[in-house]
Amino acid sequence: MKKLLIIGAGGHCRSVLSAAKSMKTWKDYKIIDINFSNPKEKIMGCNVYPFDNLDDFSEKNFDFFIAIGDNKVRKSVFNNIRKSKCNFVNIIHSKAYIDNDSILGIGNFIGQFSNIGACAKIGDFNIINTYGNIEHEVVVGNFNHLAPSSTICGRTKLKDGIFIGTKAVIIDKLSIASNTTIGAGAVVLDSVDQSNKKLVGIPARVL
Repeated sequence: MKKLLIIGAGGHCRSVLSAAKSMKTWKDYKIIDINFSNPKEKIMGCNVYPFDNLDDFSEKNFDFFIAIGDNKVRKSVFNNIRKSKCNFVNIIHSKAYIDNDSILGIGNFIGQFSNIGACAKIGDFNIINTYGNIEHEVVVGNFNHLAPSSTICGRTKLKDGIFIGTKAVIIDKLSIASNTTIGAGAVVLDSVDQSNKKLVGIPARVL
């Protein structure tokens, strides 16, 4: 069994570590803190190391996972280490449902009780949190973050760097531009064609 190196020591790290342990794929876990300050720190019994030590774990039977909730920071860390020999993996909680006809890229987190529906396509380094619901034929790009209990209805397309708040709903057959932020509980009824917009409310409106 391999070892898992988790990059990021914030709150999302706890969810990732819990899901990883549920998979029973790795025998050992270590954590890299990008803002390391406490040499004695442990998270859920696992040792924490500074980012400068990253090269110590390359090519040593470690799989890698970036456990950072902020889309921009997660992407920045990936770009910083992408040339290193890192084998990035998906972390999929044992109690998530992944349809056999769906497609997943690399570096994705799929939380407990999440659903990835038939023929959905998930890119790379996305976060789909607890009870996240990705319905049939949805296409999700890269470096997106779906908060708990958010729902993406069938045949909708998400581009990159999108944040979708808790219990937000995007109805079917829409397209959401890159770097869109959708507030908690919002209901999106129309496509978002321009990047970097913020939407809130029912129905969702641009702030």
